Amino acid sequence: MNAERWVNMVNASTGELPISAGSERRRHPLARGIELLTLVVDSDQDLHGVRELASKLEVSPSTVHRLVTDLQQLGLLSRASNGSYRLGLEFMRLAWTTVERYPLQEASADVLHELTEQSGESSFFAVYGEAKRQLMFSLTVESPHPLRYSLPQKQWIPLHAGASGLAILAHLPDEDAEEVIDGDRVAFTSRTIQDVAELRARVALVAREGYSLTRGERIEGALAIAAPVFGPSGTVVGSIGISMPEVRFSPAYSSSFAGMVKRAAGQATAYLTGERDLQTGIPLG
Repeated sequence: MNAERWVNMVNASTGELPISAGSERRRHPLARGIELLTLVVDSDQDLHGVRELASKLEVSPSTVHRLVTDLQQLGLLSRASNGSYRLGLEFMRLAWTTVERYPLQEASADVLHELTEQSGESSFFAVYGEAKRQLMFSLTVESPHPLRYSLPQKQWIPLHAGASGLAILAHLPDEDAEEVIDGDRVAFTSRTIQDVAELRARVALVAREGYSLTRGERIEGALAIAAPVFGPSGTVVGSIGISMPEVRFSPAYSSSFAGMVKRAAGQATAYLTGERDLQTGIPLG
């Protein structure tokens, strides 16, 4: 079923129209439907009950029941024998189609393994979430060293702290970047930048150099280097980098590590933009 029918069905469930931007937009049933799907996708659970979803969305069970019924008709959710709901086959089809068209994971997997092999350190791919203006680590390859840092996956993380976030933040549209810089800046450690002017200057430096290097700004004792990854439209879609204990880092190798990270990010960008064949790595065109 096409998107227009989905919108019409969800709108018909309540007859509501968007009143204004901001918080009022969340009251629109289409926005709530997408929020519900996002909740199910991000959850570690396979099945979800109506009352559970209503509690998490902070709406009434009757509202959730209307939403899941519409989403079920579209195939985006399916109903289990016990009355709970899970992701439907149509959602899976859309997800697989998207992955084939924008193969973020596949494009980054081999690149990360090569980066870890070259650097000897843990590598990561962080995906940028435009709606939340945050990042999520979607793939990591751990270092063979017994002393290493494991990055949290499937968690949304602010952009203002850490190399992975700054590499993305430095390449966002000015309006989006300013919203992040002027927004809430959680102090993860004593080194997390809190001053707006200092953060703005750091972002400008990262934009000029093409990579970011941070020491203990998000995780105490950890050092990270990251560079941006761009998609087909030229917009930043994430970052690739390495992380290591700060005690193992030598400033003499900073240029070498930065070069490795920038080349890895460039490779991933080339795959995503179609400049290189995903299977062979051969330049196209």
